[in-house]
Amino acid sequence: MPVYYTDTNLKKRKSRKVTASMQKAQDEHNKYLKKLGYVPKEQRQRETKPLRLDELWNNYDNRKVIPTSDKVGNGLKKSKPLYTGSAVIGQAYNKGGLQVLSTEEINDPMTGKRR
Repeated sequence: MPVYYTDTNLKKRKSRKVTASMQKAQDEHNKYLKKLGYVPKEQRQRETKPLRLDELWNNYDNRKVIPTSDKVGNGLKKSKPLYTGSAVIGQAYNKGGLQVLSTEEINDPMTGKRR
């Protein structure tokens, strides 16, 4: 079994105590950031503006209309071309593929049979 199923050691790693030199470096860095004009996220003031819902709810002309179509499907499948001519498609030889047959071959009873 992998270690993460059998390991029962649930001890957390102890966090290090902040040394005096580390605290001094952190204070200098914060002073530098303040000089640049950086404000921590927790201390930032958000400017909130009231929503003007009256105009949205009373005027329905501002809605965007998405163009749609009457086609059904996912748009990936292509339609097959449909043959509307007078030619006949059939088997010209025994166990052969389909071919366009001439009028002579259509009238011949041996067409498509073993010769």
